[in-house]
Amino acid sequence: MKNFKAYVNIKTELDLVTLKIQSLEAKEVQLNKEKESLIELKSNLNNILNLIEVKLKELKGIEKELFYEVIVKGTNITRAIDKVSITYDVDVSTIWKNYYPKIKEDIKNLENLMKSSEILV
Repeated sequence: MKNFKAYVNIKTELDLVTLKIQSLEAKEVQLNKEKESLIELKSNLNNILNLIEVKLKELKGIEKELFYEVIVKGTNITRAIDKVSITYDVDVSTIWKNYYPKIKEDIKNLENLMKSSEILV
């Protein structure tokens, strides 16, 4: 009888080990998917940072300062325009009319890129 119980115990243990291996393989697949997703996110975020840096190098003066306030610091556009108007001693309406339209499209494009990257998380 002892041999029979040992056989049953071994068989049960073998089944448990097999289940554990299957569970780990499933977990490994999940982790690989998550890793790929994070690698893609990292790449997207690096691209966004590069675009911001390139744009900052291209812009000058009021446009650069406004872009910096909105994109880098995350300041609300209205507040950013107020800050820039004080810094450069320019009327707020002048910035809205002459400078903001020049960078408006770039800001929207970067915001859209950032939103699409957030979806990946």
